[in-house]
Amino acid sequence: MVIKTGSLDSINDSQSGSLNNELLTAILTSASDLITGHGLLHGINPLLEELGRITQVSRVWIFQTLELQDDYILQDYVFEWASEEKYIQIGLPHFNHFKSAIHTLEYSDLIKSRQKGEYQHVITSKLSDSWLKTYLESQKIRSMLTIPIIVENQWWGTLGLDDCERAIEWSATEIVLLRTASFFISSAIVRDNLRVKRNQLSVLMQNTTCSTWELDIRRGHLWCTSEILSPSSDVVHTIHFNLRLWLRRIHPAYRHRFLQQARKYIYSKSSSFRCDIKILRNDGTYGWIEVSANSAIDVPQQDPVLAGIFWDITDRKEGEVRLEQEATTDPLTGVLNRRKIKQKIESYLSHIRRHQSFFTLAIVDIDYFKRINDTYGHPVGDKVLCHFTKICQKALRKNDSIARIGGEEFAILLPKTAETTALEMCHYIRDSIKNHPYIHQNKPITYSVSIGASIIRNNNLSVDKIIEQTDNALYQAKHHGRDQVVLK
Repeated sequence: MVIKTGSLDSINDSQSGSLNNELLTAILTSASDLITGHGLLHGINPLLEELGRITQVSRVWIFQTLELQDDYILQDYVFEWASEEKYIQIGLPHFNHFKSAIHTLEYSDLIKSRQKGEYQHVITSKLSDSWLKTYLESQKIRSMLTIPIIVENQWWGTLGLDDCERAIEWSATEIVLLRTASFFISSAIVRDNLRVKRNQLSVLMQNTTCSTWELDIRRGHLWCTSEILSPSSDVVHTIHFNLRLWLRRIHPAYRHRFLQQARKYIYSKSSSFRCDIKILRNDGTYGWIEVSANSAIDVPQQDPVLAGIFWDITDRKEGEVRLEQEATTDPLTGVLNRRKIKQKIESYLSHIRRHQSFFTLAIVDIDYFKRINDTYGHPVGDKVLCHFTKICQKALRKNDSIARIGGEEFAILLPKTAETTALEMCHYIRDSIKNHPYIHQNKPITYSVSIGASIIRNNNLSVDKIIEQTDNALYQAKHHGRDQVVLK
């Protein structure tokens, strides 16, 4: 005999009279503390004491599996009861976060057996010469029974009973009862983990708004707590939606994204799920949320459920928008800046390459702007610049763009606009400026603009070359007396 192992599901004992009523009573009594007690220590230590007292073994212990690799296992000695002081092992340095090399096939098989949920029953004297016999003899263990503790379908650790005085032959009924004890221990561990996670979530929720949620895609139901939808309410409750009503809560621009990514996550078994969407709150306003999820729950596999947390990221998104605006817009006039308009020109060049398209670039300069600053002061000059951009914005179409690229110099981008229309728009802007002076202290400040424009059909030009070409047209407009439009 090496190690006696077996499936705990198929164990059978015909000697029903061997049922240890005292052992059963102890397990069931301890179950109440394990399931409803105040924590892991509160219930497990008394259970181990009762198991040891009733079975009269030398020691009852629990190892936790911290890490398992192909060549080693890292464990910790987390709980112990000993009948006498000489049998105490917990706290010894070599049992504190101890790493053991998986150096033999026998040890590897033992670990695999525990991973499968099988018990191991050993009488040391009946073992053939091996590392295990040597190990047990070094600790003066005459018999040992170990039962794996399985938590959420994973081998969490091991419940063990050592006897240093007797070679115990455990009965099938006793093994089954001790397996039942391992179930209650597993339940206590799950409960303790849940308590820790709830405390962590509580700390997070003190600093940010979030809701827990669960989506059953097959049946079309979603449940979530109310924090996100009713951020001003102090009362938290669970809200149920059918999928159609939930999708109505999502901003139309993000509904397809949410469904697509949720299905992809569940059916592709992706390791992560994250999606930013806008959601309609109960007060009628939209807010941004980050949807994150844990692993999909397949119970059964054809009934996929997605569960996770909604995080309120409205402040973050609004901050991102502000940063984007600061990086791409002119702070005085609110129109695009030079960097952004160059990016747009590059994008239109790519469009020309793909679709044989074209666009017009116009550069507008306010004539004699220095005179305005010198006469009225720079604050008034700034207001004239804003006045100019507002007139241009009224004249431009939805897809047109305007940017401030210098002190009083602006670029206007007109997609898919050829010569005739481009000239008409440029003359319209020039005439609007002349006909709508800026009013300062009830007196008009009349000014004019010079405009140079280029029709871009050649996708081989660089952005800088296009700006240079258009600048040349602007130079010609100024050279011909200003208040002119020149198209090249």
